[in-house]
Formats: sequence, C-alpha cells, structure tokens
Amino acid sequence: MLRGGSSKRRRGRRDKAFPKYCRCGAEAVIKTSGTVKNSGRLFHCCPYGSEEPSVFLLTSMEAGVSFDCAEKKSHLFTWTDECMVEEIEDLKDFVSDVKGEISILRGEIDGLEKELERSKLKIQSEIKGNGCCVLM
Repeated sequence: MLRGGSSKRRRGRRDKAFPKYCRCGAEAVIKTSGTVKNSGRLFHCCPYGSEEPSVFLLTSMEAGVSFDCAEKKSHLFTWTDECMVEEIEDLKDFVSDVKGEISILRGEIDGLEKELERSKLKIQSEIKGNGCCVLM
C-alpha cells in the first residue's frame, strides 16, 4: 500500500515504472488533471481516453484482431506520482543491494591484499634464506 492513505495495490514487477504504451498499443501521454479533487496532478493515459475504444482498436477489430481492452474499454490510466513512488522504492532497494555487494567486494579485496602481503613476505624470506635473488 502506498503512503497517503491510498489503497491501490502496487502493480506487478513488469507493470511498474512509467508506462510507455496503453494496452491497446497507443503511445501513452502525460496529462494534467483538471478536477477539483486532483487539480494539477499528473497522470499517464491513453490518448484515446478511458471510455471509448481507440481508432487503433477499431481498425484492429475490423481486421479480425481482438484485444482485451476493446471489450472492457479499459485504456491506460495511472497517476504519475504513484509510478514515481514505485520507481523510488525500487531504486532504494537497488541501492541497498549495491551497497551490500560493495561491502562484500571490499571484504574480498582486504583478504586478497593480506594474501598478497603474506606472499611478498614469503618470497622475501625465501630469497634471504637461500641467498639467491630473483630478477624482474
């Protein structure tokens, strides 16, 4: 559930992010709400609206292609700020994962540096003990 009292469930993984296309295939547009309740609020939607099938759908239906949203008249509509909140939540998770991986890599680097130092000391000890030298 999103903050601010919204009861809208978060969309599934593949539906998250800012939408690019409506289910009908039309490219999504960003508009500004003019209602009193949501005045000035941005939303992504289908350019063909939410009630009538799009020209794309009508043409496709005439060609014998059936689309789910043609029957249900459910074109794209989503509030931009809710999409943004979901994107930010995903980015926070991603950053947290990256920080964890960085911590692990730092530990591995520390271990490799210690191993390298031990190897150097061992080589120096062997050189001194045998009285020979290594040319590099």
